[in-house]
Amino acid sequence: MTPIGISGLINFISSILLGIFVLFRNPKAPTNRSYFYLNFSVAFFSFWYFFWQLASNKGSALPLFKLLTLGIIFINVTYLHFVFNFLNIYRSKKTFLLVCYIINFYFVYLDFSMNLFSDLRPKYGFGYWPVATPYFNIFLIFWLVQCFYGFFFLLSRFKDTSDTLEKKQINYFITAAIIGFIGGSTNWPLWYNIPFPPYFNILITLYIGLVAYAIVKHQLMDIEVAIKRTAVFAGLFAFVYGTFTVVTIIGQEFFKRSLGWNQWTALIPTVFVITFALRPLEIFLTNATEKFLFQKKYDYRVLLKTFTNEILTVLDLKELCDQTVAELVKILKLEAASVILLDKDTKLYKIISAMGVKDKNIVFKDEDELIAFLKTSGQPIVKDKSVDKIEGDGELKTTFKQLNAQLCLPISLHDQLIGVLSLGAKKSGEEYTQEDIDILTTLARTEAIAISNARLFDELSKTQAEAAQREKMAVIGTLAAGINHEICNPLGIVRGQCEMFLLNLRDGIFDKTSKDELLKISSEVMNKVIKETDRATGITKRLSGFAKPSKRNELEEVFVEKEVGEVLNLIGHDLKLSNIDVQTDFPLHFPPILADKKQIQEVLFNIIRNAAQAMDESRRGRILVSGVSENGSTMIRIADNGSGIPPDKISQIFNPFYTTKAPGKGTGLGLFIVKQVVERNKGVIGVESQAGAGTTFTLSFPKVSELAAA
Repeated sequence: MTPIGISGLINFISSILLGIFVLFRNPKAPTNRSYFYLNFSVAFFSFWYFFWQLASNKGSALPLFKLLTLGIIFINVTYLHFVFNFLNIYRSKKTFLLVCYIINFYFVYLDFSMNLFSDLRPKYGFGYWPVATPYFNIFLIFWLVQCFYGFFFLLSRFKDTSDTLEKKQINYFITAAIIGFIGGSTNWPLWYNIPFPPYFNILITLYIGLVAYAIVKHQLMDIEVAIKRTAVFAGLFAFVYGTFTVVTIIGQEFFKRSLGWNQWTALIPTVFVITFALRPLEIFLTNATEKFLFQKKYDYRVLLKTFTNEILTVLDLKELCDQTVAELVKILKLEAASVILLDKDTKLYKIISAMGVKDKNIVFKDEDELIAFLKTSGQPIVKDKSVDKIEGDGELKTTFKQLNAQLCLPISLHDQLIGVLSLGAKKSGEEYTQEDIDILTTLARTEAIAISNARLFDELSKTQAEAAQREKMAVIGTLAAGINHEICNPLGIVRGQCEMFLLNLRDGIFDKTSKDELLKISSEVMNKVIKETDRATGITKRLSGFAKPSKRNELEEVFVEKEVGEVLNLIGHDLKLSNIDVQTDFPLHFPPILADKKQIQEVLFNIIRNAAQAMDESRRGRILVSGVSENGSTMIRIADNGSGIPPDKISQIFNPFYTTKAPGKGTGLGLFIVKQVVERNKGVIGVESQAGAGTTFTLSFPKVSELAAA
């Protein structure tokens, strides 16, 4: 069997499989039927071509050659038939096509009557080839006329149509026809005794494959499975054919001359190469076919589910944009995507997140063509469609190139353009359909709401942080009396000790005192000064440390009883002046909690201060801070005997700006902030109260060991 004979077998298998699958997909469609006629003609020719190359003498080769010529005769007229149906001009060309069929049937008669060729002769080691007659010259001219006539109509439509999809289909058909024409034409030289081997006959398979590629990728017929399997099958056969050919033509001579092998032994490397490479090649071809030829259309339900369940609930703006871009690229299989948002301060549109965009520092102004058009129209812009209709599209095309975009959608809220969703081309090469644009437009509107929510949340977080700091600074004002007492006492002692020493020295009381005694007295004074100075320094450090804003996520083991002590050191004097007794009750080895120490100080401070402010001035107040460890939780209870909270008010105490204090006495943010801070540290806050009897706040945190296990 010769390599060109194998090419006939490959062409037959690929052509007949594709033809049958296309026909059975929609037998009533004229395009499907004419595509089958074309493939059947190629398969008929290739089938007998394969057996003709096996013929060992002229007698057996002659009937086979007549049959394969029958396939040649009808290849171009069925190609013309397919082109007319594809371009929807069959009705206007029906008569012309009928005349072509009649003429070709006449050539069938000439074929079987031995008028197209006069004899078969062995030529250049490629089997038995015909001797052309004058009738064959006429046939060849008519065969070429049909071929170029089909080219002419395809080129004319390509020039006239404005439909991008149709242009791409026609482009593939023209390319495929040229390849097929070159492949089939290499069979003609040997008819005229020109020693040019028909090795390019294998290009007919590539021709069939390209047509199939255009059909599937650009939505002409639904035959994905058939073409996928055929493409892999044809690729494997082409590999086997190529390997066999190379080793047969080149390898045999090398092994025979250098190693002394005979021609059959020289085929052993071929078997090994094919055996070990066939399976990996099949996997590669399957993956390549899936990736480049049959990118699956995305499921819009998956897209909607992903956005509603995972993305639109994200409240961090950067994370929201990053996830939006990543999921769009993943689900739609895009080459690029980016989210561009309006900066309220600079009034510029900046890229917040992007994939597949080289320059992520691109900035757009209101007057830029992209922003101006989206603001004015509120409609998406599709490259090669809307771009061509917009005045100043040169600038717009440059923008699309910078963003590596094919579709730009407005992100609008309350008729205000707050951003742009830029999407690149699909890796499959498919255009964005109207269905795609409708779905993505809806997503862009929903994205606008999510972006607005994220921005509001960010602003609220900043407002809360500022309010918390203002609340804390207001609280520090209430510490003034206590701090004044705590600091003034040691400073007064220091001043008194120093003044007494200096007065005694001035009045001569130390005149008769020995140097050793004087040194002892001065040392005692200095030690008292140092002690009282350290006391004052400690108080100021605690105050400044409490006033300093806490940094997030500085988690550490916090020993609550120690922090209660720190808080009481700050406000203990103020509580004594208010006739309030504070007691603590923590069991031995009370377990620590994992939290931000400064934030826990804030929580304890706010609750104890609130308890103190709720006391009835007519009786002695009492606050008990205790700890309990049970059921995997560490609980801190702060109980007071104050005025309590009415039942109808208790559900509102954690709401922002709610307060029962007199105007100007409170911001209503203390307990709201306490709840936020506790929950931020993985805790839970609860409250029990009885009007006139007091209130108990319970803070519950997971044990450090439980958090570690989690």
